[in-house]
Parts: sequence; structure tokens; C-alpha cells
Amino acid sequence: MKRVLAAAVAAAALVTATPAQAAAPDPVKALQKQFVAGHGVKISEVSRMEATDAAPSTSRVTGTYAFGDSGIVAADLTLRSKPKKSSPVMTFHFLIVNKQVYAQGQGLEEDLPEGKTWVRFGSTANVTGTSHPVDIFRPAVLKGLLSHARSVKSGLYSGSLTAKQLRKLNKDRGGLPMDYRLHIGPTGLPSRFRTSSDLNFGKWWGVRETADTRYSAWGHKVTIEAPPEEQVIDSKDIENTELDEMLEALQLIPNEALASR
Repeated sequence: MKRVLAAAVAAAALVTATPAQAAAPDPVKALQKQFVAGHGVKISEVSRMEATDAAPSTSRVTGTYAFGDSGIVAADLTLRSKPKKSSPVMTFHFLIVNKQVYAQGQGLEEDLPEGKTWVRFGSTANVTGTSHPVDIFRPAVLKGLLSHARSVKSGLYSGSLTAKQLRKLNKDRGGLPMDYRLHIGPTGLPSRFRTSSDLNFGKWWGVRETADTRYSAWGHKVTIEAPPEEQVIDSKDIENTELDEMLEALQLIPNEALASR
């Protein structure tokens, strides 16, 4: 009996000495803590559009977002896109600073006046650098995705949104029903986000859009500035086929995060 009591006491002491497991970080709060001027996050995204009886088009965006006190305030990104089967791969570097988009890339230089190396588009009302239907850098959107998840396992939130739910999350901007998979890392921050949407016109023709983004180097120091004004020309002052194709490719970037800050 003494031995049994001694073993029970030892076991109780061991349980008492075991530290309590720390609660998982709140992803929304973890995101908001990243909103520090001079800090940012790196992204790498692949988007794909597949239509019935048509070759798929693929775009890749890599680069960095810079944060301010309320979210993303600037971006330094490289877009590689092949909008059509017959088109060559287009590569463009663009900066988004103070709600203005500046771009340079293949085929633009020949139409620029001497000394000009950047084309300014103007307002970023439709440009953020992502093909996702929703912007996870908005705390309310991230919270909505977490709450709508049908499955949560080892930091992976999987779910879907109806068109009505998407409109509400996007503040009535609309959108197609979508499925999503959101990976949250040990620090509470997103590490990967994948969305897919389908648009079908009867049983014979449809379009499927997917976007898959990885996030890394959260909180690293970054400075993104606009190009020197003497090197910039406004897009309305030039005519260029490659520029028109690039603008078409940039329509893959539908959100308004940068314009709303």
C-alpha cells in the first residue's frame, strides 16, 4: 500500500510539474501586429486560368509588400505572364507607391523618350498584385475566412464561400463562389493561401481560376520608393502594344487593398 501511495504521489507531482500548453496565436491579432511602417512580407504567387477548349494561361507574381499602420501601403513586384498560347512570356517589374503604379518591362523601352525608364499607370484602384478574390491582409477578411472554414486541422483552414458570403466579405464588390485552403503557421501568420473559382456556361463551356500564394519573411525590413520623377512618363502619353497586353494581364489583379489605405 505504501508503494502504491508513493507512486500516486510521484505521478501527481509529475503532472503538476508539466507546463500548461500555450494557446495557439490568434491569426487576426498576429496579422495586425505586422502592420509596422518599414516592415513587410515576401510573396510568391502562381495563378492559372483554364477554359474549356482553350490553352490555360499562367501568371506568376513574386516580390514584397510593405506595411504601414493599417496594412499594405506599397509593393515591389515582378509579374511574369503568358496571357495567350501564341504570346511570349511577358516579364514586368512594377512598383505601387502612394496609390500610383509604375512599371517597366520588355518591349516598353523602345517607345519611351530618352531618359524615361518607367511608365506610370495612375490610380491603383484595381491593382494589388494578387489574383485571389479576397484580400487576406484585411483583418476582417481573414477573420471571415477563419470563421467559414468547414475543416481545421494542424493549422489548415479549408472551406468555401457562396457568392452572397463573398459579397459580404468584399463589401458588396461581388465575386464567384470559391473554395479555399488557408495555412496558418506556428506564429499565427498565413504561410500559404489557395483559392479556386468556377464559372460555367451550361455543360459545354466553363472557366476555372486558381491562385496559390506562399508568404515568407514576415516582419523583415523593407523600403519601397517611387522611381525618380525625371525617369517617369504617364501611360496616356505613349502608345504600345506590350503595354496594352500588360494592362490586360493586370486585370488578373482585382482587389483594392492598396487603394483603400
